[in-house]
Amino acid sequence: MADGYYNQEHATLMDKLRVGIIGTGGIARGRHLPCFGRHPNVTLAAVSDVVRESVDAVAKEFNIPGVYTDYNEMFEKEQLDAVVVCTPNKYHAPAAISALEHGIHVLCEKPMALDPAEGRAMLATAQKTGKTLSIGFHYRHMATVRAAKRVVDAGDLGNTYMVRVQALRRRGIPSWGTFVHKHIQGGGAMIDFGVHLLDTALWLIGNPKPIEVCASLSQNLGTQPNVNPWGQWNYKEFTVEDQVAAFVRFDNGTSMLLECSWALNIPESVEQVSISGTKAGMEVFPLRVNKADHEMLVSWKPDWMEGERADAGDVQTNDFVTAILERRSPIVRPEQALQVTEIVDAIYRSAEAGKAIQL
Repeated sequence: MADGYYNQEHATLMDKLRVGIIGTGGIARGRHLPCFGRHPNVTLAAVSDVVRESVDAVAKEFNIPGVYTDYNEMFEKEQLDAVVVCTPNKYHAPAAISALEHGIHVLCEKPMALDPAEGRAMLATAQKTGKTLSIGFHYRHMATVRAAKRVVDAGDLGNTYMVRVQALRRRGIPSWGTFVHKHIQGGGAMIDFGVHLLDTALWLIGNPKPIEVCASLSQNLGTQPNVNPWGQWNYKEFTVEDQVAAFVRFDNGTSMLLECSWALNIPESVEQVSISGTKAGMEVFPLRVNKADHEMLVSWKPDWMEGERADAGDVQTNDFVTAILERRSPIVRPEQALQVTEIVDAIYRSAEAGKAIQL
């Protein structure tokens, strides 16, 4: 593993976790199966998907012995230590809760759940069973985000009070899976893409409590044929938003401006978290700190950062595995992921009501 992120100080060859995968779509094939497959303390024991052809193909490709179309049957037969939930959003909570109740640790893909009620049920089950529950906000595991967290936590920015979040694609509507169906995914650009940058921003500023959300959204481009580098989506069944604008207030006086899109007529796509504090400000992608010093306006950026060559998926996998083996909390805690779900839910409710929502 590049940059030495597999720390085996507390993990021996006897500490292999039996891991199962639920859902065999793109995120499972592209990230979780490869990352867990190459972790030295993991055995990929079983995989489950309701589509038999898909689960058979994945089992063959990744040499996984246990093959199921019902994850509850997999839980009963495989004696798993942990599972990764890679289903569409509608099925996150049922699968995660069932796994936890079977005594199995869970890494669930983002978002945590369709709504706060489901998220709270997942959190309560994890607390009741004492099993690890983490959510796949892999941006937190990027080297630049971890470096930004060290800068903020050291107090270099002073008291942070203004945050700008941009998760903007000029064109980037998923053309595969169920992404454009609200009844399955719960929403579009915000719940799929915006949650990554929202979670990143919240984590960097210490997850203050949100108290008010005001938002608007649109579906102007997703409901008609359009140019899209990711291929033509099913615009006739497009029932989610392709653009969101929101303002969030927190109980410590911090304000957040948030913009998100799958499709928007802008010059270029942007992913950025900008944080302003009383001593300095910071952009995260790429990392830059801005301040006034010695009667000058100055900025600095790193020449090198620890772990910059590491894959965020591998770092996320290792954090989850070592959290279980070392009996510690994972970097992404479920109560923090629930806060993201609560804000996203408030964004949707505010847009529908046409007014601010108090939390």
